[in-house]
Amino acid sequence: MRVCVIEPIGIPLSTIEAGLPGHEVTSFDSRGWSDEELLRACAGAEIIAVTYRPISAAVIEGLPQLKMIAVAFAGVDHVDPAAKARGIVVRNAAGYADTAVAELVLGFMLCLARDIPRHNSDIRDGGTARVGTELRGKTVGIVGTGAIGSRVSELTSAFGMTTLPFDRDSPISLSAVFAASDFVTIHVPLTAGTRGMVSAELLAAMKPTAFLINCARGPIVNAEALRDALAAGELAGAALDVFDVEPPLPADYPLLSFSNVLATPHIGFDTSEALVDKGNLALAHIKEFIAAAPG
Repeated sequence: MRVCVIEPIGIPLSTIEAGLPGHEVTSFDSRGWSDEELLRACAGAEIIAVTYRPISAAVIEGLPQLKMIAVAFAGVDHVDPAAKARGIVVRNAAGYADTAVAELVLGFMLCLARDIPRHNSDIRDGGTARVGTELRGKTVGIVGTGAIGSRVSELTSAFGMTTLPFDRDSPISLSAVFAASDFVTIHVPLTAGTRGMVSAELLAAMKPTAFLINCARGPIVNAEALRDALAAGELAGAALDVFDVEPPLPADYPLLSFSNVLATPHIGFDTSEALVDKGNLALAHIKEFIAAAPG
């Protein structure tokens, strides 16, 4: 089979070639290319390996031999639904960054509880300490109980926190989770049903001492509602690794004007260990697909 690795997936080409003996493997970085350029480079491809580069309907339609797309990433929303309609197998690298994201959530919690970023800045300006709070004994609402949410629960339990998990089968309402929690952390996928899910009403239900953390997908949180809630003091602050636009953010992005908002440029998945894991998962999925293919 012809396999096109159309951008870096976290492991070297030599590893991919060694894992796919007897198959034609081509690797290039198509980020910034037009669809037409990508189609020329992938002519005859039966499998594509990709990380973040969008795969449009035009690309899918222009590769009649394409049978599989291996995504070295958790999300697949950058792959056009035309792939599913054509029966193309799309496999993601679910689980590759569970620990990476969960540890960032814990880092955010500690920074928020002890106001570490502002203390780091203040000491350089001759400032002194402000009273913080401990994680021990606090309640964390975990919205989404998949692999990442479950890992967050494990880590927060080690700090003596009470977890309040929420999913579609929970016996309590989402508003009750927001109202009862000292920290709310979001771990659901972005779908039509979760877009804007964290609304003005949910934010208004939070304790004024509580914090919101989003390391999932930006549009799950209504950014305008969060801005208004922060301005009104309806919550103590927020930590955001994702936004309603992908970084780099505009200099005048409204949420960056709040001193009680921690912001990072979508780094949750971005550890050296996780990058290798996602590449290995993508390669494993390709090998499984080839092994199961007829003939």
